[in-house]
Amino acid sequence: MSAPRPRKRLLAAASVVAAAALALTGCSTSSTASSSTSSASTSTGITTAWPADLTSLYPMNLSNSEDAEVANNVYEGLVAYTFDKAADGSNVWQGSKVSPALAKTWDIGANSITFHLDPTRKFYPSGNTVTADDVKWSLDGALHSLNAQDLTSNGLQSADDIHVVDKDTVTVDFTDPSGAPIAAGTTQLAMFVNTNERIIDSVEAKKHATSADPYAAKWLRSNVVGTGPYYVASWNKGQEVVLKATPGYPKQPAYKTVTARIVNDANVASLVKSGSINFAEFDMSETDITSLKTAGFTVASQATPTLTYLTMAADTGAFADEKVRQAVADAVPYEKIVSTVYAGRAERALSIVNKNSSSYTPAWNEYDTDLTKAKELMKEAGNPSISVPLHYDTADSSQENIALLIQENLKQIGITVKLTPQTDNQQWDIINGRSRKPTDPGAADMVLFNWGPWTDDPKIPVGYATTKGGVNNYALWNDPTVDSIDSTWQLQADSPEREAAYKKAQQIIADAAPVIPITYADRQSVMAKGMTGATFEQFAGTRYYLITPSA
Repeated sequence: MSAPRPRKRLLAAASVVAAAALALTGCSTSSTASSSTSSASTSTGITTAWPADLTSLYPMNLSNSEDAEVANNVYEGLVAYTFDKAADGSNVWQGSKVSPALAKTWDIGANSITFHLDPTRKFYPSGNTVTADDVKWSLDGALHSLNAQDLTSNGLQSADDIHVVDKDTVTVDFTDPSGAPIAAGTTQLAMFVNTNERIIDSVEAKKHATSADPYAAKWLRSNVVGTGPYYVASWNKGQEVVLKATPGYPKQPAYKTVTARIVNDANVASLVKSGSINFAEFDMSETDITSLKTAGFTVASQATPTLTYLTMAADTGAFADEKVRQAVADAVPYEKIVSTVYAGRAERALSIVNKNSSSYTPAWNEYDTDLTKAKELMKEAGNPSISVPLHYDTADSSQENIALLIQENLKQIGITVKLTPQTDNQQWDIINGRSRKPTDPGAADMVLFNWGPWTDDPKIPVGYATTKGGVNNYALWNDPTVDSIDSTWQLQADSPEREAAYKKAQQIIADAAPVIPITYADRQSVMAKGMTGATFEQFAGTRYYLITPSA
């Protein structure tokens, strides 16, 4: 069953944080939901709670959901996600469909995209106009960042492929690694929405660049020179981050100030009920959500393509044996997780590839919760004695309960699991510690991870998580056939042959079980009465500039 978090300790922490926050702001607390929601409806600011502090403001090198949330509000790319209104007023992303941002228009050629910049857009606080030189410099920095694979796997191989036509026009050519032109299309355009491709004020950043740090990454980790609707007004590390509306931004946000309080392990639901915050999105259980909805708060809920999956070190240690990994896949209590952890607001995931992809195949349906079969597989593997840490993310309260259920079932097949809580950025460090340092990998453990590709294209989850050199390949597993499929087809246009190849890859990966998809779950945000416009996209995070007072 689903185990509750230790509420007594959390409630005590929540009261301390709430009291400290109210002392700083001079606010008076409200003891009832009705009075707090009423006062929030006329508020000019958003106040939220984060379970962890920022680690970086540099959009090319972010480590947690909080980092990405700020980047999405203070930096912009050439294009932006398209959000459509749901019936409840929420803003729901429309996949690879994009809208103008710093580029007001674009032309897609056979092998290139030409972007026409909006000449009225300026950086803050410098006031410098956004130019094609800024675009080239920023994308060059992205090509030298940890997440360069977002660009190279979609055909942008080098800064030499970025051409400044004039101050307001830039053309990007797309090629395969050998330099042969590839077709430009929707996927190439959509990649420019990612945080790794945000545009930075190169004039200001270069003032802080050095020969050892040519893209001023160190300075940009603590400073923002973007064009977004907000800027970082203050960052009191470990306590709070304050965003304010950017003067002169073309469309001013309804809420001029966003205050994010760092609450660590405080009970977020209690902060909402006390009136200490009027918007919550992180670290709430399904029980919390139900309680807040009953108390009269607005709960926005939408399905997103974020996948929760389990991965194991497959190159060495206990899980190097394929039969052991298969046993784990047959022991995961999929339906119990859906019904108890998510109260039915989730569905089992049967592939690492988004189910909306034409290349999707439910390859992992070969596994079910079958402990008898799992025990037989362990017997075939020699019944090894296994005791292993399972790392899970404390920023997502559901992960602890998923980990507990996995722990319970794995115990029944002879695998002892030590639950190991981590912060969001620590989870990324664990994934990166193995996938990006294959010659010096970290410990051979198990990790629960949330991840959502920004496109339906199968090359992202297959290439990133299950090929040699993949940037999310914690398992350090790879198969020559899967590697060949990805290298052959990743830059090819969609076709029946490409779809068939990636379906074959999914089946090979499922059979080997280095990665076990578990669920796609709805995501919820809670707002005080009188607020609307929560945003939902593949990654956790809110576009505060889209939140408005409700009619």
